[in-house]
Amino acid sequence: MAANERGAGRKKALNREIIEELRTRYRNGESMQKLAGEAGISRQTLSSYFHDNYPMDGIYRTYSAWVKLNYEFRRNDISECSLRIEYLNKDKCCSVILVDFQNERIQVINHTDNPILRAFGIKVKPTWGDFNDFLEERCIPQNRFMIRQVLEDFGIEQYDALRILEKTEGRTGEDDMWMRFSYFRKEEAL
Repeated sequence: MAANERGAGRKKALNREIIEELRTRYRNGESMQKLAGEAGISRQTLSSYFHDNYPMDGIYRTYSAWVKLNYEFRRNDISECSLRIEYLNKDKCCSVILVDFQNERIQVINHTDNPILRAFGIKVKPTWGDFNDFLEERCIPQNRFMIRQVLEDFGIEQYDALRILEKTEGRTGEDDMWMRFSYFRKEEAL
């Protein structure tokens, strides 16, 4: 079969950095038509990126946008999950974790076969305890020298692995792994 000469089919999605750059340029007066042309997408598609489907603050406030973000998770109770963590190696997503704090459950989808790059290694169905262990492993140790000063610098009153990871993106000096956080605020949902 011949190559896709017409350029038909679904276009590649824009990554968050590009979306934020385009939003900034739009706020600074550049036209949506011009920005869409540069990005190789329609004006309508770019407009959808600028609205609540792709929030700049990482907080999803509509259920439909939250479902669209988490389309790969086939579950009915996706609204119970208020946190999505993407576990990345450089710029490649290796694992996605959906977190349901109320019921203390997680669901994981791995995007790599390499267990070294996956959030939970060889575990296919990690438990809530495994999730907490994972957070602790990516976080500054609780017994670190001068931990109070570190927490104060982060604006955190007491040791909370998740809040610390939000500030550090789960980065450590030992590898290229990091985390991206997205939230669903059901109480704010339209």
